[in-house]
Amino acid sequence: HPVPDLANLTKRLQTVGEVATRTVTLRDRLVAELASKETEIQLLTTRSEKLVKVGELFRALIDQLVVKQVRTIEGVVTEGLNTIFFDLGLAFEAEIAPKYNKVSVEFLFRQGAADDPLAIRGKPLDSFGGGPSAVADLILRMMALLRLKRKPLLLLDETLASVSDEYVDATGNFLQQLAESMKVDVLLVTHKQAFLEHADKTYRCSEVLTEDGAIRHLELKTA
Repeated sequence: HPVPDLANLTKRLQTVGEVATRTVTLRDRLVAELASKETEIQLLTTRSEKLVKVGELFRALIDQLVVKQVRTIEGVVTEGLNTIFFDLGLAFEAEIAPKYNKVSVEFLFRQGAADDPLAIRGKPLDSFGGGPSAVADLILRMMALLRLKRKPLLLLDETLASVSDEYVDATGNFLQQLAESMKVDVLLVTHKQAFLEHADKTYRCSEVLTEDGAIRHLELKTA
């Protein structure tokens, strides 16, 4: 058998040793990087869990705030309804339920005591007509003006036309007191004469027939 070249074997062993050293170095670096990534993943997981808990806390606080504000709205609108429709025993209620990860609120009217099995409960316009619905809508708009701190002017173009005649005086008085207490100017366009008795200023538009045709007059009356 031929004798191996000792110098060649030595060189080959040296090359294998260098490759092994590089492999060990690469392995150690990869192990260190893996440990670093695992630590980073653990930190991110912990942070994510904290953020989820913080989000749940904020959601719960917001839900509580919404519920509190809704209950306040219920009381204000109910008081307004009882002031105007004094003989109907109406109450303004809200059903609060989660929907699509948010708070969903549906407003309803109730006639009768809450614990009365014969009490009527339903959507405002469907179950109780336009009058109470228009008053509830008016109060909600006034509260929105106050909440948003918008310009203190509310324009009502026949908004209260559906209020029955027997409740017009109570509605006009309520609207006047509401405007004064909230310091909001209300411009109401109406065909109901009784509303004029509760206005600080009235503008009356009338037509006079002449030979040349109809002439419209705008009359200003200050209470």
